Amino acid sequence: MNIDVGKGRIIPGSGMAEFEVKYRAVVWKPFKGEVVDAVVTTVNKMGFFADYSFDPSDMRFNPSANPPAYVSAEENIEKGSRVRLKIVGTRTDVNEIYAIGSIKEDYLGPSPM
Repeated sequence: MNIDVGKGRIIPGSGMAEFEVKYRAVVWKPFKGEVVDAVVTTVNKMGFFADYSFDPSDMRFNPSANPPAYVSAEENIEKGSRVRLKIVGTRTDVNEIYAIGSIKEDYLGPSPM
């Protein structure tokens, strides 16, 4: 974190000081093992995508569904679905953070959020 504190100014009559502060900070950084809730933005044969990439191998991709969806006997994941997933890996570029998640554990997958 970088912090740059400018020259202070005394506020007349109060004894308080005012400073201009400039800083850069990470406000959210996903970590391996973190469980997050997300909204699915895209569904295709590679997986479904929110802010994370998934590989739901225990589900079947149905490209003829309208909209395309991943389906199993109990679940249906399509664009707009809410999911709870566990982050299994991350990658950071200059302006973006990418994470790969899994729904292959208890209490993960479609979420009623």
